[in-house]
Amino acid sequence: MSVEPLHIRFLNLLGAIRGLSPFDVMTAEDDQLLRSLLIRWHSTTDISVGEIMNSMTEVSAATAYRRIISLRDKGLVKLRVDQTDKRVKFVDPTDLALDYRNRINIALEGLVEESRLA
Repeated sequence: MSVEPLHIRFLNLLGAIRGLSPFDVMTAEDDQLLRSLLIRWHSTTDISVGEIMNSMTEVSAATAYRRIISLRDKGLVKLRVDQTDKRVKFVDPTDLALDYRNRINIALEGLVEESRLA
């Protein structure tokens, strides 16, 4: 019996987490954008909608905006208006997004521990 490589087990865990309620409503695109945002929030707190739209070069600006709104409608992000320029909106994580991040972190720590014991 062969042991699955660590990256395969991690990808399976990510799929399992996404399959849990309330994350099961996320599409693959939602998941990809949320994970990208989680990485960016690690280094900065002010990520504008415009920055996100500009970084999503594989889709149109309208599609990028719809994906942000999809995450908002699913309770994973909230939009915050810039106090100095009301035209600018920032994307912030909700408690649900932080819970998703924490579940991924716990799963990853478990995999690392398993690999050390093996």
